[in-house]
Amino acid sequence: MLQQLFVNKNYKQPILRFKNFNGNWEKRKFSELATIRRGLTYKPKDVRECGKNSKRVLRSSNINENSFVIYNDDVFVDKSSINIAYVHNNDILITAANGSSKLVGKHALIHDIPDNSAVHGGFMLLASSNNPEFINALMSSPWYSRFVNNYVIGGNGAIGNLKKDDLDSQIIYTPIKNEIKKIGHFFNRLDNLIALQQNKLTQLTTLKKYLLQKLFI
Repeated sequence: MLQQLFVNKNYKQPILRFKNFNGNWEKRKFSELATIRRGLTYKPKDVRECGKNSKRVLRSSNINENSFVIYNDDVFVDKSSINIAYVHNNDILITAANGSSKLVGKHALIHDIPDNSAVHGGFMLLASSNNPEFINALMSSPWYSRFVNNYVIGGNGAIGNLKKDDLDSQIIYTPIKNEIKKIGHFFNRLDNLIALQQNKLTQLTTLKKYLLQKLFI
C-alpha cells in the first residue's frame, strides 16, 4: 500500500488515491519538508541516575519496530551537559549510526514525552516538520528503503552511517497540503493500531510464560 500511495521519479501521481484528490505531485528536497538536527555528544562523566537534575538521552534502543518507546534503564545525563534543543512530541527520531548497518535509518514518531525532558544522542538524527505524520509515513515507503540501501556506509565491521546532508538533499514528491494531512493521518492511525496489537501480543506472551511456570513442575 505504501508503494501505491506515494510516487517516484517515474510517476507523478500515485496508483491509489483518496477521493476528491487529483493532479500531479510536486518535486521537492527533503530539507524543504523537515529540519534535521544532529544529536548530543556527551562524556561518560556526564552520565547520571534519573532525577530532577538529569535528562533522558534517546538512542537507537528507543525505536522498536518503528515505534517510539522509553525504558527505565535509558541513559540520563546531567542537564548542565546539554547544549542542544530538547526533543518535542511529533519529532521523528532517526538512527544515524550503528554497529549493525541494518538498524541504520530506522525511525519513529516521538509521542507522550514531557516537555524539556529528553534530547537525542550523538548517533541519532531528529527531524522536525509541520507534517510529521506524512514524513514518518514517507520514511516507511520504498523511496526511503532505496535511499538507506544506497547511502548508508557500513559492513565488514564498520559502523553504518546515515549522513544528515545526504538525507537533506534527497528529491521527493509531495501532494497539496490537504492530501499530505490525509495521508499522514491515515498511516498514523494504522501505526497506532499496529502498536495496540503488538501490546496485546506482548501481554499474551507474558501470560503464557507465567501460566507455564505455574502449571508445570
